[in-house]
Amino acid sequence: MDTASTAESGTSGPAGTRIVAAGTAWDAVRVGRFLGLEALERLGSAAGPVLVDPAARTMYFLVPAGSTTDWDVPQSQALGETNHVVIPPATRQSPPGPYWLIDSRHPLTSTPQLRQALQAALGPRTAAQLNLDCLTLDQIRGWNCALCNARLHADRPLGTFSTGHGILTEPTELWACAPTCKAAAGAAH
Repeated sequence: MDTASTAESGTSGPAGTRIVAAGTAWDAVRVGRFLGLEALERLGSAAGPVLVDPAARTMYFLVPAGSTTDWDVPQSQALGETNHVVIPPATRQSPPGPYWLIDSRHPLTSTPQLRQALQAALGPRTAAQLNLDCLTLDQIRGWNCALCNARLHADRPLGTFSTGHGILTEPTELWACAPTCKAAAGAAH
């Protein structure tokens, strides 16, 4: 699959990018960068085209068109027919702006394999440990641990969370102490 040829049908964007409709030649699965890198490590050589948007701290895995209609993997979002993706030039492999981590000439990633890699990377969920209604602005911004509220010096992603009310209505990536914090250790046993 050469996304570069697909991008010609899109709309011109800034710095040589194209805004391309998903759901025709491919669907995309958007994930936070750390979860994406964990999944990418598990996929190994089975990974297809992956693009990175460093400004949004997200990665996009390109999968076969129409294969994400029943997508339900936490902390990820399927982008199909009603969505658009900013595609970098085929030769851009580093920032600034969106770039290819795995270039567009690779075959698409298998949707079942991506699902399995993401689920393995997610491991045990930590949402039960979070009271999303009580998070501080520093926790939401990623400056403090979402579990114990300590200032973060080394961090690990907890995932992307949102609520139907309050200040966390938009999907937001939350962070915790790395390798683990006292709140997480106490809740684990």
